[in-house]
Amino acid sequence: MATSAQLDNAIDPAIELLYRYTAALDQFDYEAVLAMFSKPSRYRVQCRRNYERNGVLHIVNDSDEQLGFRFASHPPLRLEPTVHVIGNARVRRDGGDVELRATFNMDRNGKPTFSGEYIGAIDESGDTPIFKELMVVLEGDSVPSTVQIAI
Repeated sequence: MATSAQLDNAIDPAIELLYRYTAALDQFDYEAVLAMFSKPSRYRVQCRRNYERNGVLHIVNDSDEQLGFRFASHPPLRLEPTVHVIGNARVRRDGGDVELRATFNMDRNGKPTFSGEYIGAIDESGDTPIFKELMVVLEGDSVPSTVQIAI
């Protein structure tokens, strides 16, 4: 068994960004969420079947500005609490490109609501990584007709 001195507990900065993003969503800290996106950036949601066909049909396809409007139109007091669980997080760096992928489950008010995969393009040029693009790929056949806020 490894001792604590032998373990590397460092978390990749791109994965840390995803942890901060989901924690901010769970805490309804929309300002913090928006600060994690570059200007310009994209936030998209689509179902797995469409994603695998290289589809362009999105449930959500927001610019950073549109994402801000989405948050402004849905005050936290009207929303049920969420809990995000992240798994299988991995980062691929190729030259200056950084891609983050991770599976997730999201419960709303204690009930399983969404599961899928986060796929993010990360900008690491500043002091702290931020999203250039974040795509949420939802699993299953039940796809929401609307998404009030970010998943």
